[in-house]
Amino acid sequence: MLRTVSTVSPRVMTETATPGDGWTRLHAPRAVSERAALRPVRVMHVLHCLGTDGRTGGMEYGVIKLVNAADPARVQSAVCSTRAADPALAKLLDAAVPYYECDARRGNDPWLVAALWRIFRGFRPDIVHTHAWGTLLEGMLAARLARVPVIVHGEHGTLQSKPYQLRLQRFAWRRADRVLSVSSRLAERLAREVGFDLRRIHTIRNGVNLERFGPALRADGRRALGLREEAIAIGTVGRLVEVKDHATLLRAFARVADSDSRPVLFVAGEGPLGTALREQAAALGIASRVRFLGHRDDIDRVLAALDLFVLSSSSEGMSNTILEAMASGVAVVATRVGGADELVVDGVTGVLVPAGDPQMLAAALSRLASDAPLRHGMAVAGLRRAHQEFSLSRMVAGYEDLYDSLTPSRERA
Repeated sequence: MLRTVSTVSPRVMTETATPGDGWTRLHAPRAVSERAALRPVRVMHVLHCLGTDGRTGGMEYGVIKLVNAADPARVQSAVCSTRAADPALAKLLDAAVPYYECDARRGNDPWLVAALWRIFRGFRPDIVHTHAWGTLLEGMLAARLARVPVIVHGEHGTLQSKPYQLRLQRFAWRRADRVLSVSSRLAERLAREVGFDLRRIHTIRNGVNLERFGPALRADGRRALGLREEAIAIGTVGRLVEVKDHATLLRAFARVADSDSRPVLFVAGEGPLGTALREQAAALGIASRVRFLGHRDDIDRVLAALDLFVLSSSSEGMSNTILEAMASGVAVVATRVGGADELVVDGVTGVLVPAGDPQMLAAALSRLASDAPLRHGMAVAGLRRAHQEFSLSRMVAGYEDLYDSLTPSRERA
């Protein structure tokens, strides 16, 4: 359950950036309980980019969920994006969380380290928490120069695999106080491919907001999508990018549509492959059975409306959308990549198939589309598993405990 906390009235604080600064402070910090034995841990999260056009990926969304739900008596969070984000993201990020932006140029920007250093010196974090490759080196260097006591680095699924990148990641991770992964499978992959000690990777699995996602929204969601009672709604949510492999999903759905007139495929999300995927659907003769929804602010209603959720990715960390589908009471068909098998119990809460195999994906979708009792049983089991194992409160507590353990000597409140 999400904690509700009192906050100070948000103050928008804008500072004119001078050359070399490249940053703007946008929000004032939230109020903190004075009853805590120790003052809250001050944690600065650094992201390559919080998003554009009001949209984020799974990593960015996970950070937003974490900072919004953290107990202010334990953790005072702040977020820094090294590139400018769309102002609409203020709707997702709690206005009481300090938020900073750097205006970094593409490629290596020497001013970025200086800008981050100035932000860190101003906020005075106990911990700088960098996220993924895009913030690792500059964030770590700036934190060391600013004398930040603790550096934590988190990986979320997309690993940079060029030889020089692997060497740099191995070098930097060894100098971090903690390296995090969002799934055990991802941790194993990081250790194997980067050549890093698995025992030094700490796993905190993603969590889902059980107050937002749930089967109670099903009727409202089906009305919103214009679904007839007999229709079988199959859906996916994610950016239209190569790693999500929507092309394989479309090929699989074409097989399903050939043998059953009821299924309709919904694709929620936007991205650079949007036009190509629409053209592929037309070429496969399924354009009338595939609905591209674009960006949706009501993704909770969309998921609840589905009969089947499908994720065709070629690589993942710990999929937030699988968790949200489970919490929505929807059976899941997913590729066996990343931490999918830590979420989906194959044959119990859904079906796992090999990545890049349209025939196996089509077989799984057809089987569940034609067997309502099996589909319903998996949906119920998935909903139960989401509540028992993957609550947002459990994820947040994991991070809070970690931050506390890394800063035992901070002064009392």
